[in-house]
Amino acid sequence: MIQRRVVQIGAALLALSLASACSVLPESAPTTFYQLPTPQLEPNQAQPMQLSLRITTPDASYALQTPRIMVSPDENTINSYEGARWSDPNTALMREHLIQAFQQDASFRTVSNESHALQADVHLYSDLRQFQTRYINGDPQIVVTLDAKLVDPTSRQVIAARHFQLTRELDSPEVPAVVAGLGAASDELARELISWSRSSLAKMDAVRLQQPE
Repeated sequence: MIQRRVVQIGAALLALSLASACSVLPESAPTTFYQLPTPQLEPNQAQPMQLSLRITTPDASYALQTPRIMVSPDENTINSYEGARWSDPNTALMREHLIQAFQQDASFRTVSNESHALQADVHLYSDLRQFQTRYINGDPQIVVTLDAKLVDPTSRQVIAARHFQLTRELDSPEVPAVVAGLGAASDELARELISWSRSSLAKMDAVRLQQPE
């Protein structure tokens, strides 16, 4: 009986100590979720191309496949901002931003992504190499690097390929300024991609225009 009483007291003391430990643990900092600013492109005044385009989700390193907002304090390390996340993984954000930009520009007959499984005359594949803040001599700047390929889905041949890199100086290292800077750099990237796509696909579009309806 005495031994049983000792066990009961010990269990009660253990439960009390665990409860006390839980009460003094620090609360986790709240996480703020950010969306990439919506692209702001004017419709292209040139004749729309008679081609449909599929923009696939970019490939990327593991760090950029997450919703973390990344920062490189030096050339060899990459971290993320504490308490801040994107609403979607970096690669999905880039894909949707480009789709919206291409739709606003209205250079193509239709624009879709791979999840729709729609027929498309051209596929835009890419590798997202950098989408982050980096520090150069202590100064923060935005860097967005993308390797893009336009591919004929029928022949699987690469029509054109190009490396894009954009950088923008930041006036503030705070996360809202970083988000705005990445949005502006993504708009600039979209404009360059659209211009390059039109020039690269001009011959293919001319052939399509000659085909009977």
